[in-house]
Amino acid sequence: MFLKILPLVFLLFSAQTLFSQDYKVEPINLDGLQKVISDAKGEVLVLNFWATWCVPCREEFPDLNKLASNYSSVTVVGISMDYPDEVQSKIIPFLKKVKAVFVNYVGKFKNDEQIINYINPNWNGALPFTAIYDKNGKQFAFKEGKISYKELETLIK
Repeated sequence: MFLKILPLVFLLFSAQTLFSQDYKVEPINLDGLQKVISDAKGEVLVLNFWATWCVPCREEFPDLNKLASNYSSVTVVGISMDYPDEVQSKIIPFLKKVKAVFVNYVGKFKNDEQIINYINPNWNGALPFTAIYDKNGKQFAFKEGKISYKELETLIK
């Protein structure tokens, strides 16, 4: 009996390994972020700043996943504000747990003021923070605090 089941177990394990998401989280600085925004021209860009220690950030992740899955004309990009040395210990395990379907980076900015002033001077630095850019690369909406799928959908339409 065991010998009959063994090939099936091997096949299932192989398929799971073959189709499992391989998460890669690169550091991003201000120049890299400017490139992400510039490269998204022609599509709506939803830029979400989050951290693994932030409860509302974790709670809104399923809605960001849903948006990324349901709208091929929308680019969703996450920027973790955890420390860059926490990629393997915290960020990737979290992304695997929530089955993230969009690209995520870890912020490696000179300081908080640099990124806040570049993204939106009205942002007080609280997380989560979501900035939405139109197809021309111009920010047209932002939300400090947790954002829902319904809010995201309304803003991008």
